[in-house]
Amino acid sequence: MGGRPRPGLTYVPVNELDRSKKTFDNFTVEDPAGDQLGKLEGFIIGVDTATPYYVVVKAGGWFRSKHFLIPIGHVALDDESRELVADLPKERVKRFPGFDLDVFPKLSEEDLERMDQEIGRVCCPDQVIEATELIAFDVWAHYRTPDWWDPDFYRRDRVATGAKPPAGREA
Repeated sequence: MGGRPRPGLTYVPVNELDRSKKTFDNFTVEDPAGDQLGKLEGFIIGVDTATPYYVVVKAGGWFRSKHFLIPIGHVALDDESRELVADLPKERVKRFPGFDLDVFPKLSEEDLERMDQEIGRVCCPDQVIEATELIAFDVWAHYRTPDWWDPDFYRRDRVATGAKPPAGREA
């Protein structure tokens, strides 16, 4: 299923993912040269599809904001080293917009669109994305789900999010 990931995006910290599948606890995020970008805090995920769109990175002081996002299509998993490796140099990531976990749930569709475009311009400056392509997020390599991601990492039924229970069930 393609289409826009919004509405229905949520932040999921690593400790709320299904640990029976994999644990992302204490993973770091590095650039291609091995420079540490920060600590993996979680993922921005489409609730209905369990599709990841962004990696949420805690910068650890070098960035102008506490957190920033890296589009999931730019991140590889190094399970042995407990790292996610971004294909973006730290110098480029420095120009990404900051990300505020407290503000994220309150962002409007326009705010999210602006954030996507700002990250895209910095992340992939040579790639021209037409407005119609932004609608089909799954077409853009920027958001392509990596082969290491298992949709069962995030199971809404196992996370206490305050979400409405399925029809026929009481909360």
